[in-house]
Amino acid sequence: MIALLGYGMIVTFMVLLLTKKMSPFAALILVPVVFGLAAAFISGTPLLEVFDWIFGGLYYLLDENKTLIGKGVAPTITLLLFAILYFSVMLDVGLFDPLATKMIKWAKGDPMKICVATGVISLIVSLDGDGTTTVLIVTTAVLTLFKKMKMNQLYLAVIIGFSNSVMNLVPWSGPMARAMPVLNLTPKEFFVPVIPGMIGATILALYMCYYYGKKERARLGYTAEGGIIHDSDLEHIIKEINEKDAYLKRPKLIWFNFILTAAIMTMLIMDIINGGILFVLGTAIALLVNYRQLNLQSSRLIANGGEALGPVSLVYGAGIIMGVLNGSGMSEAIAQQMAGMIPETMGAYIPFFLALISLPGLFFLPNDAFYFGILPVLAPIAYQYGATPTEIGVASMMGQAIRFASPLVAFLYVLVDRTEVSFGDYSKEYLKWGLPSFVIQTVIAILIGAIPLPFLFN
Repeated sequence: MIALLGYGMIVTFMVLLLTKKMSPFAALILVPVVFGLAAAFISGTPLLEVFDWIFGGLYYLLDENKTLIGKGVAPTITLLLFAILYFSVMLDVGLFDPLATKMIKWAKGDPMKICVATGVISLIVSLDGDGTTTVLIVTTAVLTLFKKMKMNQLYLAVIIGFSNSVMNLVPWSGPMARAMPVLNLTPKEFFVPVIPGMIGATILALYMCYYYGKKERARLGYTAEGGIIHDSDLEHIIKEINEKDAYLKRPKLIWFNFILTAAIMTMLIMDIINGGILFVLGTAIALLVNYRQLNLQSSRLIANGGEALGPVSLVYGAGIIMGVLNGSGMSEAIAQQMAGMIPETMGAYIPFFLALISLPGLFFLPNDAFYFGILPVLAPIAYQYGATPTEIGVASMMGQAIRFASPLVAFLYVLVDRTEVSFGDYSKEYLKWGLPSFVIQTVIAILIGAIPLPFLFN
């Protein structure tokens, strides 16, 4: 009966999301509370114990001997909140502006160089994990250039979208922020095995830019001698980048901000200091050094906090649904039931199957439905066959390669609006690169052992 309640909770949650009857935040909180109360009533557990389950999902879980047996989502929330705030401050101070201007100068009106420069800028700006921010910054930098040269703006949309999909696998991104609390993984455990696949996808992204650029060279009749755009046009575009929100820029502190960012990223990957603590300290230092005026420090926190509120609130909700699933015994009951349906010979391949499932799953389902609905059910089953949380986590990320062609990704509507292309055209063009990216990342993960395929190594 507990297993049926678990199925009912997951199905109800997913139906409410897909039919848009409730927001993800409301569904993540109210659905598990209702089903948790039902589970407590059926099992004869005091109803107020449901809130202990929730506490365990949010903060920590102790056994009867007061020994820590589980961590909630609070560490993930700290990492996510302050990583978004930190990178927002770095965008405010203009850390990435010199790169944008130098890449535009380097391109000098060459369509191929412009496409490559756009890809590099998009990859770097996407580090903040927010797609809307990337769209606004990159289109501000290069959209005028694409228009003046009469370059295909569909290519611009795909370059931005694909580049953002590659960098969407950083630990403070939406997918990892959802999966980490479900699998109880640290940023280092999760991120390091994903890096080789990201490198492969980055190479594909740069090749895509080169390919588009070569096509545009031929279509526009570009020659190195003649060019297509005047130097004065390039200077005007660069001036627009440098003068946008000029009162927030801190060009004299560019090296300080670069070294601070490099140090934080190095220590995050090496797991020297907890990621949440790193970004808390980094945000405080960045605000103090770049903005001496107290009113600017406060205003930037308030202005940038809006970007962080959405994903942080969803992770809080994830803690509640995970707490109820685990505390009520639903997760264990579902896992045991489903494990009995899997042939012994196939159990070792669950991570690989999850990678395949993630392809349609992350296209047709919201991130919340996939990571909070499907992943909590499959992960315990995989554990019974020897899979590790890291293997499950890496497998669950593979479908992100094609997610940015899905109509369920909100920021894509900002992207197609800014680049003035239709969503259908964008989605079809994106999939030409998203599907190969999925194959590349999955094959790399298999080869390095992040997604086990036993028959390859026996």
